[in-house]
Amino acid sequence: MDFVEKHKKSFERVFETVNIDPSVTIPPNASLDRYAVIKPKTHIGENVLVAQRAFLQNAWLGKGASAQENCYIINSRLEGFNVTAHGVKIIETNLGQKIFVGFNSFLRGRPKSRLSIGKECIIMPHTIIDIKKPLAIPPGHLVWGLVTCPADLETNSISLKELIKIKEGFSRGSMFFEGSGASFVTAFRERIHHILEANGAFYNGIKGKGHAQKNQNISFNIIQPYPEGELKGLFPTIIIQP
Repeated sequence: MDFVEKHKKSFERVFETVNIDPSVTIPPNASLDRYAVIKPKTHIGENVLVAQRAFLQNAWLGKGASAQENCYIINSRLEGFNVTAHGVKIIETNLGQKIFVGFNSFLRGRPKSRLSIGKECIIMPHTIIDIKKPLAIPPGHLVWGLVTCPADLETNSISLKELIKIKEGFSRGSMFFEGSGASFVTAFRERIHHILEANGAFYNGIKGKGHAQKNQNISFNIIQPYPEGELKGLFPTIIIQP
């Protein structure tokens, strides 16, 4: 909560101002929402989707990456085709390609002790990784719970190759899994691919348009209803013309 409050003022300008020019270069096939906050030294790659109320500062978003609503990405690099769900906080972190970060996860390294996450990892929703010494998560791992050091990572992660071999269930640390590991991994990978596809991450200029390309045509109505009187609660007459 303190983290969000600290950056709250940055959003006041985007809601108080009618027209704001982007502070960074946006490729024609990427989408930066009108109500996102973009600070200096930020890079937006092709087919990137940045949703409303996202906050980017010194962030590098590679091709096909996304930042959903209420995401904060600070001093971090996303290599591309990353799915960053609602409410995720990523600070001082390097993410490889095709990493899924579940909603409301908190990933924080330090300026001299960065967090590195290998490609094709799955960070489960509500995961907290908060380190004070460098930590590298190998590619292709599922991570959950609270991780502050290598010992925590041992009891709060599993390689997807190992998980695929699970046929009935297993437990590790405070996590209990039941069912087929292969079915879980296959379904999750398919879901990630579907999200990337819907976001337009694979758009090639002809095929594969998604939210990153279509959201560029969105218009916002900021006219408010009458606050009092006989017309209280009703909107003024609005004429929409091309």
